[in-house]
Order: sequence, then C-alpha cells, then structure tokens
Amino acid sequence: MRCASITSGTDPFFTTFVEGRRGEILDAALAVFAEKGYECGTMREIAKLLGLTEPALYRHYAGKEALFADLVAAAGDHLISIVGPALDSLEPATLHEALLALIEMRRKHLPRGDSVKPIMRTLLTSAPHNATFREVFRTHLGRPLLARLEGFVPRVDAYYGIERTPDELTAKVRAFASLFVGYFITGMMLDLPDDDAATVGALYSIMGWGSSTD
Repeated sequence: MRCASITSGTDPFFTTFVEGRRGEILDAALAVFAEKGYECGTMREIAKLLGLTEPALYRHYAGKEALFADLVAAAGDHLISIVGPALDSLEPATLHEALLALIEMRRKHLPRGDSVKPIMRTLLTSAPHNATFREVFRTHLGRPLLARLEGFVPRVDAYYGIERTPDELTAKVRAFASLFVGYFITGMMLDLPDDDAATVGALYSIMGWGSSTD
C-alpha cells in the first residue's frame, strides 16, 4: 500500500468540545487520518503534529486502535449530545421544519470538508472485521440514537393515529435511522449534492406519516 505524506492539517474539531490534551490528540489524529487514512497514519506522525515524542503519545493511548476508538467515541458522544435532545423536543405538528433544522444542525457539528471521510471509510471497511470499532460505534452512537428514536417515533405515530406492533415499531425505527444516518454517509462518501427536503419527504413516506407538507 502506498501512503501519501501529510501536507496540511484540518480545522479544529475535537478541541471545540473536548478539553485539554485529549482534544488536542484527537484533532491531531483526525488530521493524520484525513491525509493518509487509518491504515497509513501512524502514531509517530500524530506525535509529531503535537510536538511530542512517540513514547509520550503512548502514555496517553496504548496504540493506534485505542486512539481511533476514542476518536469515534468522542465524536459519537458529541453528536448524541446535540441530536438526542433535539429529537426529544420535536413536536409532530411542526415536524417537517424541525427535521430540516435537525439535519442542518447535525451537518454543522460534523468535521468540515474531507476530514470526516477517512473516519467513515475506516468504520465502513474495518468495523465489520474489528470488534472494538464495532462496539464503540454501537455504544456511543448506534444504541443511543435508536433509544431516542424509540421514544420519538411513537409520539409522531400517535399524532397521525397510527398503531404499530412492537415488531413493526422496531422495523420503522430501524428504517428511520437507516435513512437519517445513510443520508449523511452517502453524501460524504459519494460526494452527492444535499437534498434535505427530499430526504424529509422520504422519511414521511417510509414512516407512513402522510405528506411532509401537511
């Protein structure tokens, strides 16, 4: 595998919400992975960006896998801290506008530009074969998001007079999460233009909530 050299850093992301040395290390790791990908990025390069020796960095993290796992955990916790309360506060009567605002809110709280792509690429390619990454993603993002949706979806169903069996509710929550999360992943990975209104309309259709403009 040919590995490119690091030519530039990324805008601060983790240091905007993670205090101290941990945030600085996570931002340096994000910069390295953004330039070189997870496989080619090294602890030595991350340490160099921080002005540390490699042994000093290892005093914070046991290795690259542990550092990447913490990067995913911190990003997941941050997104849930924003998206979770927003989902809890959504009102069915104003849902269309609120979902558009929620999509825009989530977009603003992701790393900008191409810096998030190596993170998503690593998760998509490595998580199925890496139990650590898979469990970190589930614990810090997947399960908390599903739990919030399990409270949110029945409230909207009640507004539209929809009753579902437990199995039907589980399937609809999964469908909502798949489209909501998948919209961002496909946009980033395939470099597709945003179409928030169409996505919200698709969510309404999949959930059986009538027209998003009602």
